[in-house]
Amino acid sequence: MNQMIVSSACPVMAKKPVSKVQDIAYIRLGRKKTELTTKYYLDFGLKVLEQTKERVLFHGHGSQFPCLSIENHHEDSLLGLGFYVSSKLEFEALKDLDGAEYFANGRFGNASKHSMVKLIDPSGLFIDVVLVEDFFQSLPQRACAKKLWNTPNKTERVNMPNPSEKGAANVMRLGHAVLLKQEFLKNAQWYCDTFGLIPSDIQILPGLKEPVIVFLRCDLGDKLTDHHTIVIATGADDRLEHCAFELEDLDEVAKGREWLLEKGWKPAWGIGRHLLGSQIFDYHRDPTGLLVEHYSDGDKFDNSVPVGYHFVNRKSLYQWGQDMPENFLDSKLTLDKILALIKGMFGGREIKISILISLKETMKTSPRKWIRY
Repeated sequence: MNQMIVSSACPVMAKKPVSKVQDIAYIRLGRKKTELTTKYYLDFGLKVLEQTKERVLFHGHGSQFPCLSIENHHEDSLLGLGFYVSSKLEFEALKDLDGAEYFANGRFGNASKHSMVKLIDPSGLFIDVVLVEDFFQSLPQRACAKKLWNTPNKTERVNMPNPSEKGAANVMRLGHAVLLKQEFLKNAQWYCDTFGLIPSDIQILPGLKEPVIVFLRCDLGDKLTDHHTIVIATGADDRLEHCAFELEDLDEVAKGREWLLEKGWKPAWGIGRHLLGSQIFDYHRDPTGLLVEHYSDGDKFDNSVPVGYHFVNRKSLYQWGQDMPENFLDSKLTLDKILALIKGMFGGREIKISILISLKETMKTSPRKWIRY
């Protein structure tokens, strides 16, 4: 799609960002019921790295770095998220930003042992930037057993049944987070300017021609990185819409789904394949109702791929898969959202109600002819 049809400014790649982060580090969730939440994320496929009275730190099977922190809190909410940066020079530049706070022992002390700078994004969310100078070298080189596949043109598995394993999925790593923001452009551009994130795809409202969603990836030069590490989307309130964890392959995604269903946890949508990013996905809901995603086989880009422009609608969310449940998208205007809108507008935020209404109406339309809402 040609950018000229867009009515308003879109987030763009910064010419001179303050830093270029290497990857997303972790999500911090405040929870009233940490014991129940801990049980869920163990069944989800994460491993406990450290457990105290105040929090539980989880890591994936592919790294000893923490990727999820469940912390005692008076309400269920997003407390913050983190990124990794490998350049000490860039780290020092981040320390010099207004409001930056330096932690020599990091957010989690002995559990991570890396220094950190805490920033605050335009919506007020705490953002940690963790310095790991040898980031990619410090990740374990995991050797995955090659799976044998039989196809019409090639037989690799002979006289060998292929039984599935039973158990929780082996989550390898935290892959991305999707953040709803009342001020879409202000927040999206801040992440580009501060962390060097690059727009991979931007989604546009069909009627108003306004940008409402951007998929942002890290700038690793000619090295490959995920199609998106952070997604910023227009919302009535500021919150975490979902976070996603990478698995090895489709079999592992299906294995994880079977295990969570067997344990009585609530599914949300899947299995299917996304359009933007191409991931095989399976969505579930944690005990608070937060969407969490298992995914595999996502697109990998370097920094040479230009931004793509697409209309936003339910159809654009997937190529194939289970029929999308009507309640998968949280588009109801609840009392909490109304109060958040009032607070935002009286606080001087540039909130365009017409865009929120148009987006809500657009996302009511069924994604497929045979699905009736």
